[in-house]
Amino acid sequence: MSFHAPFLRYFREVANCGSVRLAARQLHISSSAVNRQILKVEDELGTRLFERTTAGMQLTPAGRILSEHVNRTLSDEERCLNDLAELKGVAGTLLTITGQESVIAEFLPPVLVQLHATHPQTESSFKAAGGQDLNRLLLEHAADIAIMFDPQPDPGIDCLLSRELPVGAIVSPGHPLAAHSGVSIKDCSRFPLILPDQSWPLRRTLDAMLQQLDGGANILTTSNSVEFLRTMINQQLGIGFQTAMGIERRLTSGELVLIPLADPDPLFQQLSLCAASGSRDSEPFRYLLNLLQDRLQNYADHWSC
Repeated sequence: MSFHAPFLRYFREVANCGSVRLAARQLHISSSAVNRQILKVEDELGTRLFERTTAGMQLTPAGRILSEHVNRTLSDEERCLNDLAELKGVAGTLLTITGQESVIAEFLPPVLVQLHATHPQTESSFKAAGGQDLNRLLLEHAADIAIMFDPQPDPGIDCLLSRELPVGAIVSPGHPLAAHSGVSIKDCSRFPLILPDQSWPLRRTLDAMLQQLDGGANILTTSNSVEFLRTMINQQLGIGFQTAMGIERRLTSGELVLIPLADPDPLFQQLSLCAASGSRDSEPFRYLLNLLQDRLQNYADHWSC
């Protein structure tokens, strides 16, 4: 059920797919119906919402503005319908969690298992995102809780709990530094570096540290994917930097080695649970939040050792 005009969903699907044909397939309607709605609204607004290129449908500046409004509107509608269903007792709750993809490796699954065992009617959704996208998803009410590294202050977002996780140099077992009990950024700079991209808050810290080096650094590659970085490191192509998040099993098995990074003091990242100010207050939401808080505390205790 939706109490908003069909155009909003048509527009969002085209923006997501980059194609009228693919959007129509997802919506189970004809391409002509989708295209007709978009052309109609473009005519009413007197501006193009999409650039129609050989590569697909690309949002124009006006389209990006409208996209933010549409996403907020549909997210609010989804929450409203869910709350109304809860009030009538005819449906379960949908709780959406967002965070870097790395949190799904080991951190999040035990929480969701317990959530669904206790609240079987509750549905959960995970949206992988990073950087400012996490703030945006919370502010647009497209997510209920964000699991964030080093969150930036925002008047519309509350940080509910934070714990420190040590940052280390990540190497393969055969790397010359693998047996060291600790390393500095200068020690690591003698080797090719495999860095997270600018969407990771840690990258800003690493860049500042690397800029202090006289000889510079050899940055081999960058990525926002933990799995890609892990694969590159595993091939003994260089040194990466991160917390244990996302590579826990590989550290435990000895496939990778995390060497504490100190330059000269230990380096930490804050792993935080955040929600939009004035967020929903249902019993399943409170239960999920309690589970995540306990999980974060236990996780930080374990990986800070």
